[in-house]
Amino acid sequence: MRLTDYTDYSLRVMLYLALKRDGLVTIQEISDAYGISKNHLMKVVQQLGEQGWVDTIRGRNGGLRLAERSLELSVGAVVRATENDFALVGCFPDEQGVRRACVIEPQCRLKHALEAARAAFLAELDRHTIGEIAQPAAPLAGLLGLVPVKVVRPPAAAARAR
Repeated sequence: MRLTDYTDYSLRVMLYLALKRDGLVTIQEISDAYGISKNHLMKVVQQLGEQGWVDTIRGRNGGLRLAERSLELSVGAVVRATENDFALVGCFPDEQGVRRACVIEPQCRLKHALEAARAAFLAELDRHTIGEIAQPAAPLAGLLGLVPVKVVRPPAAAARAR
């Protein structure tokens, strides 16, 4: 199964905001941290705001922040809301409810195996929250440029550096 860039970016925005809990964040900051197009992120943030998962504050001093209860939101919920097609094969109904007829469908075991795999995939994502994937916070924040990365030298290396 492959997730769309849209879902990937949605999860990245949620992760960034979960790490940056103090103050507001701009879309530009998130764009710079991940090296993702600001225009793509604007669409993502709009939907996340419509879902009530991200608070968007307009104006000169505006920005984004994670909505209060979003740390408890499951990754599966975000994926379900941002993916538009879980029809793994043609005999699964697509987002419009359309499915292709298949001559072997009455005896096909593959469809059932794929349905079980899809359900297991989403069930695993449901086991993880946005708050959980934002841990350990310090190393993730450092990689995103949110806090200075502190270089720790082993004691022997520190003594030689003097």
